[in-house]
Amino acid sequence: MVLEKKRVLVIVFLGAAVLSGCSNVSSSISAYHAAAPQVQLGMSKEQVLAILEPTQNELSLSQRRAPEQYTLDGKHVEIRFFRSYCSHNEVRSDDEFTPYVFHNGILQSIGWTAIGGPKTQAIPRPEEHITIIR
Repeated sequence: MVLEKKRVLVIVFLGAAVLSGCSNVSSSISAYHAAAPQVQLGMSKEQVLAILEPTQNELSLSQRRAPEQYTLDGKHVEIRFFRSYCSHNEVRSDDEFTPYVFHNGILQSIGWTAIGGPKTQAIPRPEEHITIIR
């Protein structure tokens, strides 16, 4: 009986922890989608970050994606990623983020098209499968 109560408490605790994490992610994703239309190509990195970084404040480090940078044809390229989707499968994948690509501090592209698409994609839960009715 005591073992069963402990098992129930562990399950409740883990469920609450998962839901709490999802709540933070969902809140950040909603904030991102509300702020993203304010961002336009040609804006400075500082302007873009002032708009979008606050939307990610509730995310833990494990729920974020680190920026990337490299040099291409003499230009400093920096890619910043913002959480824009959550698959709820506890595996963080590229397609859960929207990349913002800066060349020498100026926003050149938004989204995966310019950088070749996401390398990893979330596997949807069975209830997320799309059924096409003809």
